[in-house]
Amino acid sequence: MSSSASTTPAPDHAHFLSTRHFSGLDGLRALSVIAVVWHHTSGRPGPWISSQGHFGVDLFFALSGVLITTLLLRERDRNGRISLIGFYIRRAGRIFPLYYVVLATYVALVLATRADTSEGQYFLAKLPAFLTYTSNWFVDLGAGDSVIFYFAWSLATEEQFYLFWPPLLACLLLLRSRRTAHTLVALGGLIVVNQIALVSSSSSLAVTILGSLALPILLGAVLAILLHEPAGFAMLRGTLGQRWSAPALAVTLLVSLAVPSPEQITQVVMAALVAAMCMREDSWIHPALSWRPLVWVGIISYGIYLMHMLVANAARLALGEQFGVALFAVTTVMVIGVATVSFRVFEAPLVERARRLSKRHMERVAAATREDPSPAG
Repeated sequence: MSSSASTTPAPDHAHFLSTRHFSGLDGLRALSVIAVVWHHTSGRPGPWISSQGHFGVDLFFALSGVLITTLLLRERDRNGRISLIGFYIRRAGRIFPLYYVVLATYVALVLATRADTSEGQYFLAKLPAFLTYTSNWFVDLGAGDSVIFYFAWSLATEEQFYLFWPPLLACLLLLRSRRTAHTLVALGGLIVVNQIALVSSSSSLAVTILGSLALPILLGAVLAILLHEPAGFAMLRGTLGQRWSAPALAVTLLVSLAVPSPEQITQVVMAALVAAMCMREDSWIHPALSWRPLVWVGIISYGIYLMHMLVANAARLALGEQFGVALFAVTTVMVIGVATVSFRVFEAPLVERARRLSKRHMERVAAATREDPSPAG
């Protein structure tokens, strides 16, 4: 770019609303899943950020909060309503098939090789929780030396967000005045009760459920709502809408990972980074995050996340080691290959079919609305 590009003003709100794909976010998603693979295979609890791979899940959460809320708000502006059925058709087509195939694979492997172990028996006993996406409520991740399929807790957290947030948002958007303020207040209330639940000494199910709300998802939803409104976009533009905003936040994120910090600070920075990447697409780190191989890893990251432990365990048998940089490298290469095949052969066709079903449903609803324009139509 020419030197004048450094003074290019941030895109205006209309440009933001017209942007259908935020470049760079797939790159962030790729870094997130690679961090998770590192965390589960390297065995490096050492200094600096080498032991912070688990924060990759929080970055996934922040991405979900921003993107899902943005899509719902735009659908409401475009169609006058949010089609919850259409939303759930799309989500089910994207998430359920591979999840249940992988879970079935775990069940078969456990029955064949570990049914008589305490880990295998615990997994089978908790199978109802894994089947219903409630493992973050009912599975104790500290039970024994290892918990089979333990990483499903984050997928349960995501599914619960998909379950409660779209209907709540749709109801709040029905308000005739100050709907944005009321929506932000509702999110603020959820954040407060979530943080209170996290420090509560109670072990009741209600406290567990409230504590399982992911702060990065809620923060991402807050920022999506602010960005969607002209006043909110203008308010954030000075800090998050500059070319240096995303790079500065990326550096801040690395510092928060390197220096002992409250995890809430790291999560706030992550959500702000995602928002900054959405506000403008000519930041100084966009070219790196738009690198094609990295983008592809981001596109297939769901498959990588679901299958990385299966691949890692196979690599452990081949290498004869439980942890290490070599195991991380071999697992990463192998799982990218497996996830690529899964995406092209299995996932993408189902996603497209779900998209078409959702589109047909929304077209039928729109036709019915034209015939009966009453609020109940």
